[in-house]
Amino acid sequence: MDTPPNDLDARALGRAAPAKGLAREACPYAEGTEARTLWLSGYDEALASGETPVTGGLAKHPVDGSAR
Repeated sequence: MDTPPNDLDARALGRAAPAKGLAREACPYAEGTEARTLWLSGYDEALASGETPVTGGLAKHPVDGSAR
């Protein structure tokens, strides 16, 4: 498996989001919630470790992360 399953905690889901084709602005949690804070910190952690950022919400091809 390339990425974790979707039933993990918010930080782990945020960390997996760039590889799944999700942009930072596509965070699924409401503003001001702990889950949003965790998701965004996981996303930022993924970018800091070398993941390529996605822009515009969803990649055109989220399976492979490319925007062909």
